[in-house]
Amino acid sequence: MGKKIVVSFPGARGCEIPLLYFGAKHFEDMGYEKRFISYPLNREITLENVLNNALEMLRDMDWDEYEDIVFVAKSLGTVVSCMVKERLAIPARLILLTPLEETLPYIRKENAVLLTAMGDRDHYLAAPRLTELCEQEGITCHIEPGVGHRMEVPNDLRRNLEIVFRVVRHLDGCI
Repeated sequence: MGKKIVVSFPGARGCEIPLLYFGAKHFEDMGYEKRFISYPLNREITLENVLNNALEMLRDMDWDEYEDIVFVAKSLGTVVSCMVKERLAIPARLILLTPLEETLPYIRKENAVLLTAMGDRDHYLAAPRLTELCEQEGITCHIEPGVGHRMEVPNDLRRNLEIVFRVVRHLDGCI
C-alpha cells in the first residue's frame, strides 16, 4: 500500500479549529501522513498572502509518491486549497468546510470534491445556495442547523463535539 497524505488549510483563525483538527486526525488514524498549512506571522491575512504562503510550503513536495492526497479546508482555506490544487496540478480530493462565495466555482464533481459542510446561519454563504450546487454536482453536503460560519456554539462543549462528530462521520463515506 502506498503513502497517503492529508493537508489541512485553515481559515483566518488558524489550525486551532476542532473541525479542521479532527477532520485531519480522522485521516491520520487511517494511515495518512498529516500536514497543516500555517499562516505567515509577519504578513496580513489576505487571500493573496495565504495563497502564496501555501504555494511556497507545498511547491517542492513530490506528490507522485502519494497514492491518495486529501485536502481538508475551512473557510478562507477552501479557496486557497482549490487554487493550490489547480495551480500545482495536484490530484487531491477536497473536503470543504464552511466554503466562501469564492469557493463555489471549484465545487464540481470533476474537481474531486468529496464533501462540503456549513452551518445554516453562515453569514458568508447561504446554505440553500451550497445545497443546490452540491445536489447539481452529486456532492455530499452537510448543513448543520443552528450554527454560523464557525460551526460552533459558544459555551456548549457537548453540542460542539456533536457537530464535529457529525461532520467527521460524513468523512467515512468519502474514503
